[in-house]
Amino acid sequence: MTSRKVRIFSWGLYDFANTMFSMNVVSLYFALWVVKDMGGTELMVGASRAAAMLFVAMTMPLGGAVADRFGLRMPLVILFTLLCCLGTAGIGIAPDLTLGLVFFALSVYAYQAALVFYNALLPEVAEGKNLGRISGFGVSLGYLGSIAGMLMVRPFVGSGESFCRQDAFLPTAALFLLFSLPFFLFVRDSHKLPIKNLWEKTKDAWGKLRVALTHSQAYPGVRRFLLGRFFIIDAMETMIGFMALYLVEVGGFSQERSLFFGLDEVVFFFVISTTFAVVGAYFWGMGVNRFGPKKVLLGVVLLWLATLLLAIVTPRGGFWIVGPLAGLCIGGIWTSDRPLLIGLVKDEKVMAEFFGLYALSGRLAAVVGPLMWGLVIELGKPLGSLKYRLAAASVLSMMLLGYLILRKVPDVNERLA
Repeated sequence: MTSRKVRIFSWGLYDFANTMFSMNVVSLYFALWVVKDMGGTELMVGASRAAAMLFVAMTMPLGGAVADRFGLRMPLVILFTLLCCLGTAGIGIAPDLTLGLVFFALSVYAYQAALVFYNALLPEVAEGKNLGRISGFGVSLGYLGSIAGMLMVRPFVGSGESFCRQDAFLPTAALFLLFSLPFFLFVRDSHKLPIKNLWEKTKDAWGKLRVALTHSQAYPGVRRFLLGRFFIIDAMETMIGFMALYLVEVGGFSQERSLFFGLDEVVFFFVISTTFAVVGAYFWGMGVNRFGPKKVLLGVVLLWLATLLLAIVTPRGGFWIVGPLAGLCIGGIWTSDRPLLIGLVKDEKVMAEFFGLYALSGRLAAVVGPLMWGLVIELGKPLGSLKYRLAAASVLSMMLLGYLILRKVPDVNERLA
């Protein structure tokens, strides 16, 4: 039998693997490849990502319910991880912008779908009192993966005349798959039922989902948590997805010239920011265990608000402060919001079902955010680089609304003790 430490490390190593995709594709290279190399627009990027997120929102609540019922969480993680890797590799060989956008939508959908079932497996490796610490461990390994992914992929992109952003995608796909293998091999889903009467059980899964959607008052605070999280993820995911473009267009950063150790300014910015995310996630995890996930989450959102405000008003030099602050914020969100939902639900039999709703709120937000950003940029074209600051201001307003909603979510610190 696999030891508990090996299962915990393998669970965290999947975070290490999948954030390579999140960083290299979503945050660092894809939007710049579309806009700078292929002559596309921010709205194209936003629409492609929004389509993927809308499909996630439509399918994953049912997927979570069915996975709970049939014990298919691990097989579905594997399936969607493989699809994400194939889509990412497809971007690397796409001959035109249209096909690249299609492969991007496929990879984003598969990445987000895999996360639904991965998150639901956290109780398989963690006891209640250790949820915050192990969640923080996974997030810390995830951001170490972001740094490792950037450093390992950057040589493939080249510099000067050989600089090619599209060359980042194939090695990213390979690294994602490679570092996912221990999770596939050593973590098991213990909640399994025999697959009989498939149609009846599928209808039962729909019934469970309907209960979760319409009668979630049985789990006090879940509705408010999901609504507040909608606006927070709307803001955070949008800023993450367009940060590289923001740095280039507003901060005057360059990806084509080396700065330190062969790294360009944008990659170096993300390495510094992610280093702070690693450290922050660990200490946020300790804070979750000591103060409870709600207090930590609210503190993180307040720090996000200050960071976004600074990003809107700062000149170029100020971005080197924005980066570390944003890193601290990102690590804190993932470390605290998963344990908060688990504490609010407190029922492993329906955990994947509620993580399906968790995905629903976050992914619907990720439909709205990128489209909102793209529309602000399109409408603000006559304003030059100021249009990017206005787009960031719209993100700030969403984050503030999410904070106000989350303040009334119950504190579940005692439930995690």
